[in-house]
Formats: sequence, C-alpha cells, structure tokens
Amino acid sequence: MTVFRAQFVDLLEPILDDVQNDQDFRRKERIAMQFYDKTKSSQKRKETIFERAGLGDFQEKPEGQDIQESDPISGGTLEFEHRRRALRYSITQEMLDHDQFDEIVTLEQDLQIAGEDDLEVRGHLLLNNGFGTTNSGSFNATGFDGLQFFSTAHTRLDGGATQRNRPTTDVNLSWTSLADARQQFQLWNDGRGRPIIWVPTQLIVHPNDELTAKEILGSNLKPGTANNDTNVLRGELSIIVSPFITGSNDWFVKGDGTDTRWYWDVQPRTSSIRDEEIKEIVAQRKRVQGYSHGHGRWHGWYGTSGTA
Repeated sequence: MTVFRAQFVDLLEPILDDVQNDQDFRRKERIAMQFYDKTKSSQKRKETIFERAGLGDFQEKPEGQDIQESDPISGGTLEFEHRRRALRYSITQEMLDHDQFDEIVTLEQDLQIAGEDDLEVRGHLLLNNGFGTTNSGSFNATGFDGLQFFSTAHTRLDGGATQRNRPTTDVNLSWTSLADARQQFQLWNDGRGRPIIWVPTQLIVHPNDELTAKEILGSNLKPGTANNDTNVLRGELSIIVSPFITGSNDWFVKGDGTDTRWYWDVQPRTSSIRDEEIKEIVAQRKRVQGYSHGHGRWHGWYGTSGTA
C-alpha cells in the first residue's frame, strides 16, 4: 500500500510535542548468524554438498599374505535452494510535502528493522524447527541422514550404532541436564564409528532461562546443593540469550566449527523503485535479501525442547 495523508492526519499540523515510533526501542545485535559456522556467498540458483565416510579398520596381515583392502563409503548429496524475500513502501508527494515532522521520511529505518527481524526469525528456524523434518522456504530442516536436526537416532554411513544430540527424554535446563549435554559431546563418532573430538562453547537459551544459565555457569560452588561441591561447569560456556527462540523451555549447546550453513544469494540491499509520475508517488523504496540455510552434519550441536 501507499502512505497517504488521510492515514496520518496528526502529522499534517505542527501541534504535536513529540512522535514515537518503533525506531525508539533498543534492540540486540544480530543473533542468528552466530549459529551458522559456514557462511558463503553463492552465484548459483542452489548449492549442493556431499558426504562420505573414510576407510575401514586395520586388519592383521598374516606373513606372506595380501594386505586387506578397504574403500571409503559414499554418502548422499544435499541441496540448498535459495529464496529471495523482500518488502517495500511508497509515499505520495502530498504526504511528503505536508508532513510537518519529517516522520514519514524515516520509514527507511523501519524497512531496515523489518529486514533484520526477517533474518532473525528465519535464521532461528535452525533451532525452532530443529525438532521436526518440515522444510520452510529457504530452510532445510533435515541434514544428510534425513532426520531432524536434534535427534536420538542419528545414523552413520557404515550402518553402525545410532547417535544422539538430544536427551532420550526432553528435560529443562539444570546443572545435571547441562552436564549430560556436555558429556554427550565426548561420545560422538565419525561415519566409521571412530571417536571424534568436539568441545561445547555456547549455551543458547530463551530469556526465561537466562538467570538459570548464569547461575549454573557463574557459581563458584555447585548450585542447588549445601555440600560445598566445586561447580565444574563454571565458566565452561558463554551464554547467548535470544527472544527469537519460540519455545520458552528450549535450550541448546553449540561447539565451534559445526556444519551449519548459510548461503547468501543476495546480501541485504536497499534501493529505490522508479517513480510513478502519473500517480505522484515520489518515494518507493525496497529491501531485498536472498539466502538458503540449514545443516549437513549435525555434530557439534545438542538441543532439547524441555518440558512443559
């Protein structure tokens, strides 16, 4: 729609002491991009990645006999198809001329706020949709194994034992549940069943769990006990508090160097649309951004939807 004078009559006379709008609120720095360790620009319609596992185990070689041969295991491919998202606004010449407070010309800032909010909401799908398998536009909910991001049954290419990056029964954030999550990072294997090393570095929580997270990670002694036990989790993880997490009991642990991916098709760009002189619409501005995102491998992440 176009902004007309009839929509903002109060701005047409110099009788107001002040004008308040959404630009006045303080906002967090961009959060979601911290979740994506592999961020790249793309010049194609889509990007494709491939997975494979290494060689098998060493075998004893009897004297004078051939050495056992092993082949790598070929996995599958995963596609990330980019989508573009955009928004625009228009202002009539009359509205621009008669605005006594130059309020409408600040719509450009509102456009940027809306664009940043879109990146946060969409970027947080990695967490908010991480317990399901439904894709959403530019977002891939499943990785190489075709399962939800946070699962108790992730498969291996060699067909070995399944692995989990989610508790067997979802649980709220506590010292014990966080300790279990940290331990799980030490129990993962690669596609051939060999142990890998992954160190958790971040705890991501809803604002409802901020104080609990700070108590768990900031106390000198183990919280919730009277035994003066050392709090071995103190300072282990940094805390990210995000209001864009939709589940108030959801919490997540992340390590560095994960396979979460964000492909930029179009970095956020703002430009003018050609004026429509006949209608005297003098300002038409748009912001366009395009991307695809998701994960290939799940390793390095742990999440739970908590309990109601």
